Amino acid sequence: MKKYAPLFTPLKIGKVEIKNRYAMAPMGPLGLSDNEGAFNDRGIEYYTARARGGTGLIFTGVTFVDNTVEKHAMPHVPCSTHNPVHFIRTALEMTERIHAYDAKIFLQMSGGFGRVTVPTNMGEYPPVSASAIPHRWLDKTCRPMTKEEIRHIVSMFGKGAYNAKRAGFDGVQIHAVHEGYLLDQFAISFFNHRTDEYGGALENRLRFAREIVEEIQKICGPDFPVTLRYSPKSFIKDFKSGALPGEEFIEKGRDIEEGIEAAKLLVEFGYAALDVDVGSYDSWWWSHPPMYQAKGLFMPYAKIMKDHVTVPIICAGRMDNPDLALSALEDGACDMISLGRPLLADPDYVNKLQAGDVKSIRPCISCHEGCMGRVQAYSALNCAVNPQAAREKVRAYTPILKKKKVLIVGGGVAGCEAARVLALRGHEPVLYENPAKLGGNLIPGGVPDFKEDDRALTAWFAHQLETLGVPVHLNTAVDKGFVLSHAFDAVIIATGSVPKKLVLGDEGRVFTAEEVLLKRKIPETGWWWRAAGSSAVRRPCGLPGKEKP
Repeated sequence: MKKYAPLFTPLKIGKVEIKNRYAMAPMGPLGLSDNEGAFNDRGIEYYTARARGGTGLIFTGVTFVDNTVEKHAMPHVPCSTHNPVHFIRTALEMTERIHAYDAKIFLQMSGGFGRVTVPTNMGEYPPVSASAIPHRWLDKTCRPMTKEEIRHIVSMFGKGAYNAKRAGFDGVQIHAVHEGYLLDQFAISFFNHRTDEYGGALENRLRFAREIVEEIQKICGPDFPVTLRYSPKSFIKDFKSGALPGEEFIEKGRDIEEGIEAAKLLVEFGYAALDVDVGSYDSWWWSHPPMYQAKGLFMPYAKIMKDHVTVPIICAGRMDNPDLALSALEDGACDMISLGRPLLADPDYVNKLQAGDVKSIRPCISCHEGCMGRVQAYSALNCAVNPQAAREKVRAYTPILKKKKVLIVGGGVAGCEAARVLALRGHEPVLYENPAKLGGNLIPGGVPDFKEDDRALTAWFAHQLETLGVPVHLNTAVDKGFVLSHAFDAVIIATGSVPKKLVLGDEGRVFTAEEVLLKRKIPETGWWWRAAGSSAVRRPCGLPGKEKP
């Protein structure tokens, strides 16, 4: 559409031209690697799907360059230096397919996590860092890295980038002076207490990052762009303690003043673009913004970077609203929009936007359940609203051989998704819902003002079923007699469950969340309990002049 035309203009990072202003943000590629550190079929299909969907630049999730200083089990995530021949062979298949869609792809490379290493991936090895500082998750103290270990990792970055270039990657991204990972632990004085050439003044603390980009340029040449994931502000109050939005606090991590100074130095060192966010593992809700955080929360910080350096600025952070993305470009906050979870939810986001079919973009609900939750529980990437994410091939919607007429009872998420998939595959679903609106638990769940994406998902399902021509009957109850009196080939019962009510104290004083959210019950007429010393205080809730819980 003409309105969004600026989002579809070309951009150069170094000498690499990207067809539009959309990048896929790097997200942990767990489940996308084989036991030799190469991209497996699932990983190849996953990244190719986002290129096919119109994304101009793909950043892979984090890959490691070293497995000796900081141990990483195989398979965990891809590693360009573990088995170079095998890595290049599999990655070439992927990069060729991505280039066929006129997209570019950069390999994100990491020297390690240091004090924020996930405990389940650390084993018995002591965590490493710039200095002897507390681990983020465990009651352990990190072991300071030796200068020999630093130089070894720098060398491995050069080898890893060389393998990436041979494998057809268009550039690399360094992970990163960002979010409190290993390189950030060297860059931030709160973490770095060294007295050698890697500690002290800011330029010394950035020496590790400088040596990495210089090593890559020496081996791969000046035309192979090296970008950086960069956080100009940390929001750290103390170890394992982060600041909330709007909170007044003393920054112990990187503040904006130092963030500007560091950015200038990093660009001077040779980094071709800065991929900007804020936060740290000590202030998790900034780096991985949940639904409670505002849309476009990194834009003000990207704008500061844009005002002080000359390289392209990439901005992520809940940027899925195309009007917000457009304003970020037009207001000079950034040069490129980075979408992470929105591209898990809908790999065709960019093509749909360019075609003007915004209503068909499946919304990300910023729940962290399918992406972060699945990574934590299963060590495999997925998405709560898109079951095909990172499973594009094995869960492809194959055409049917025999059409069936399917009755679906229930219009919540399960019923709507069943109807949608059945229709896409060629079946004839018919959906009945007792209430007057589709959505099920998305309806009460979408009541809070920050749950706008839950409401958008309800609208998306309704639009999909209308587009696919699925008959939807609202305000219609279905019973056994109804089912038996109609000629359906199959029946799907998607009515969900009934919440169990507990009786606590006075009868009729316990309400379900749905009753309260939909204002069928008013909790102010109830009672609440508060501990007061050794006794309990029982008070009416919501009455004038009284405390509220």
